[in-house]
Amino acid sequence: MKIKIFSWKVFNNKLQVGKSLIKRGWKGNGKCFVCDRWETIVHIFFHCVLARLAWSICGEVFKWSFTSRSLKELSEIWLMGKGPLPKRLIMFIFAGFAWALWTTRNKMSIEQKFPKAPTDVVYLALSYLQKWSVLLKDGLGTHGGDQWGDHELAKVL
Repeated sequence: MKIKIFSWKVFNNKLQVGKSLIKRGWKGNGKCFVCDRWETIVHIFFHCVLARLAWSICGEVFKWSFTSRSLKELSEIWLMGKGPLPKRLIMFIFAGFAWALWTTRNKMSIEQKFPKAPTDVVYLALSYLQKWSVLLKDGLGTHGGDQWGDHELAKVL
């Protein structure tokens, strides 16, 4: 349930990120701890170098020719059935990687704990996906002739 609420907040621009906190009178600087750019939802999950690395590795694993570069693109293309996988699986993967990026961002900004290597975010995302995969039901559907049921996801994880 926590991840569903988190996902809703992501897609409805309701997460407490630097730029929105500044608008509410927060005294911090509102910049990303990794690349010192304005922290927005799109930045955290798509434009930050940490996010770009995570998504490029994800693209390599799933053999995607491109990865989404914004929530708008994810919503309008990938989640409308035009993406490389069934939309339920895309949302599952996005939730795992987004949660890993978010929890890593929080540890950096709140606890001042930085990952030992950028790939730690990917390992964290994969561990979430592995834990959550039991929640998926068989038959995610076919897409382009490939069956992406639980057994196929398990091979990747």
